[in-house]
Parts: sequence; C-alpha cells; structure tokens
Amino acid sequence: MSSVDIILWVFSRANKKDSIADLYAEAMRKMVSLPPPLGFSQAELPATPDCGDGLSATFSVRKLTPGIKFIGNYKFRGERYSYEDRAAFDDSFRFGFKSSNKGLNYASILREQFPRVIEAFGGYRAFISYGLHDLHYASGGDNGYDSQGYPIELNEIYNQLRRDKSIDIDGRNNIYTLRPAMYWDDELCRRALGFGADEVIARLRGEVPVAERLMSGVYLVLNDDLNLSYQGFVEMNERIKPMLGLR
Repeated sequence: MSSVDIILWVFSRANKKDSIADLYAEAMRKMVSLPPPLGFSQAELPATPDCGDGLSATFSVRKLTPGIKFIGNYKFRGERYSYEDRAAFDDSFRFGFKSSNKGLNYASILREQFPRVIEAFGGYRAFISYGLHDLHYASGGDNGYDSQGYPIELNEIYNQLRRDKSIDIDGRNNIYTLRPAMYWDDELCRRALGFGADEVIARLRGEVPVAERLMSGVYLVLNDDLNLSYQGFVEMNERIKPMLGLR
C-alpha cells in the first residue's frame, strides 16, 4: 500500500474560565515529560499562544521527531464571544506523520503514547484519522468524490444525521465513524450512546485490541494495522458499531 497521512486528533471543550496561558503551560509541562516520538522533551516550544485580533490562537512546535508535525489551536476566551455546544467550538491539537515513516512504531504510538497525549491536553474525545478512509466512509464509498473534487453523497444514514440540526456528527453528542483508535469521555458516551464508559468497555472487552479506562472515559484501539485498507476500515465499523447500538 502507498504511504498515507495519519493524523492524531485531540479535542477539548473550550471553557472561558480556563485561560489559554494556564492551559498551555500545563499541557507543555506534561508533554515535555513524554519521550519521543510524540513527546516534547527535545522540542523547541513557542511562546504562549495569543489570539490577537482573531477568534483562535494557533501554534506549532519545532524540532520534534523527524517526520512528526504538530499544530494546536485554542479558541478565543472573550466574555462576549458566544460558544455553542458543538465541536466547532473545541480547542484542538493534532500530530501528523506518514505511514511510510520507518522510524515510528505505529502500534506503540496507538497503545502507549496516544493515551498520554490525550491526558496531557485534557481531551474529551480523540481519534486517529487514517488517510481519507473516514471521509470516504461518511460519503458512502472509497470513490466518494467527483472529478471536480465535490463529495458524492451516497450515504443516506449520514445524510439523515446531517439534516437533524440537533446532532453534532462525530462531535459533542454523536458517534458515527469509528476510527482505528479513539477516546470518549463519560459525558460523550452518555450523550452519544446512552450509556457510560464502563458499559462501552464491558461490550468491547475481548472484541478489540484495547478497551480500557482513561481519565473519566474509555480509550479504544480497534485496529493497529499500519496497512489498513478501506475495506478493512468499513469491516471494522460494520462489526463493532452494532455492539454499541450505532447505525
């Protein structure tokens, strides 16, 4: 299989009571204590991010493990700025690398390092995006784009979810796409599934490589194959979603 982009996403609910400076200092303190490849122990850290005249503060970290890129984003904390209960108002953090990077141990990143990164950034949800598999799955197939790059919307279940404005698809109150590794806090589990993290673990223990407690929620590794095909991604979703009562 050709090389694909792998992105590790961590999201936290932005809260005006939590200053960017305090959140950043605490996250960097924890990330500096983590070893490579994801840890910042040998990295060059930027100054505290500042929103300036914008609605977000974006920052990157230099001198990471070769082939690893990182970008973080904090939402504006202004008192008069109105947050909505949607994932669009999350703070977000992402690591990216190529599947062809021989210097990285993919299974170790999923099983050992990613959970510690989620803790460091105080995530309520997190996942690994493997190539374009999740986008193709939502659109209804691995040929989900026309010749001009516009999505071909073949997935009627996904379209039904999009028409319901109360649903934040794969956000704060919904789980639609299962990825190779994921984290959901207990609140997300209850809002999206109707039951808590312990019940998720009870249903998936022995059925997936990893299903364990992390902070207030559940950390899952559903597939650690570095050469995950789109067919394998779909089969993973079709096998596991019914166990959780997901469509």
